[in-house]
Amino acid sequence: MSPEPIRILDIVELTAASGRWPNGTRATVLELLGSEAALVEVADDRGHTLDDLELPLDVLRIVGRPSQRQRAT
Repeated sequence: MSPEPIRILDIVELTAASGRWPNGTRATVLELLGSEAALVEVADDRGHTLDDLELPLDVLRIVGRPSQRQRAT
């Protein structure tokens, strides 16, 4: 069974360090860049953007998804 595809607004975890962000850093997917990369946002606890990263999908693991109700609004 193949893993669930990454979608916009998924919460993901980095499985490899990227720049100053270590393995395990959580981010939100802002945009899919073709079929192999995504633009993700690292934010603080208050939701303020700390960094935007363009990363290959193979270094991201889904850890959360918005509910369907949230997506509909």
